[in-house]
Amino acid sequence: MGSGRYESWFVSARDPAAARALWIRHTRHVPRAGPESAALWCTLVDPGLSERPVIVKQVSGTLPADAVAGPEQFLGSATMAGRAVGWDLRISGGQPELLPLRPRALYRSPLPRTKLAASVPDCLVNGTIEVDARPFAVSGWRGTVGHNWGSEHADRWVWLHGADFGGAPDCWLELVLARIRIGPARSPWTAMGAISLGGERIPLGGLGRRPRVDGQQDRLTASITSPGGRLRVRVTTAEQDAVAVAYQDPSGGSRAVRHAAIAAVELALVRKDGRELALSTSRGAYEFGTSQGLGAVALEPLPEG
Repeated sequence: MGSGRYESWFVSARDPAAARALWIRHTRHVPRAGPESAALWCTLVDPGLSERPVIVKQVSGTLPADAVAGPEQFLGSATMAGRAVGWDLRISGGQPELLPLRPRALYRSPLPRTKLAASVPDCLVNGTIEVDARPFAVSGWRGTVGHNWGSEHADRWVWLHGADFGGAPDCWLELVLARIRIGPARSPWTAMGAISLGGERIPLGGLGRRPRVDGQQDRLTASITSPGGRLRVRVTTAEQDAVAVAYQDPSGGSRAVRHAAIAAVELALVRKDGRELALSTSRGAYEFGTSQGLGAVALEPLPEG
């Protein structure tokens, strides 16, 4: 990685049998000015453990030699404010990689400054998370593995993942909505992603297909066109399932981010031939990021990096 860049690998997964979820990130941050840093993050939603999500972030100069993050495994540990969390998770049954940016030439162009891939857009997560020497089994949690990198975070974005839809258990949704800053101006919303139904992967959005978006930190209403029709999305989240954190930006400053590891997602897909399919799940994840702050919402007191 050169000067002024960042890279993040993450896994997000939910327990199919209970209101439990995990969100783990391994990140590297190379600011334009100042030393490089690396961080291991873990957020765990478990009402049996705590009313609020447990979140731990440990920052150092480099990632530990034994830390692993990728499409097959996440292995690591972090301590913060007297709390210790460790994880050893295996990824299985995954779908082929999804590259949401279209056309593919965008991965080689200066804009957007954030590149992203759903390395495993739908998978099962198994293994163990240990909180303060207390182990928790993770067995068959449905999730996704993502990989992001670039020189600057978007000015505003929404990331949404959904699976375990009633009536279509094999369905999954991976969607990103973003606005970027170009000089003093902010671009309109752009949609990118895919929905998979019955083994058919339907691309969503792309350049020239402007979505209608009402994206807020705790909810979303959007309508996204695709070559195969139109997708309407409605997302709601609960405060007890969310954390508010800062993402450091390589160019300086930061983005305020609210991440709900559990979200309710309602979809209505209208195909070009007029067929309409309505689906819903309580096993989604929703992230909202912005350069404008989250108003009165206080960010978690995490170390920078």
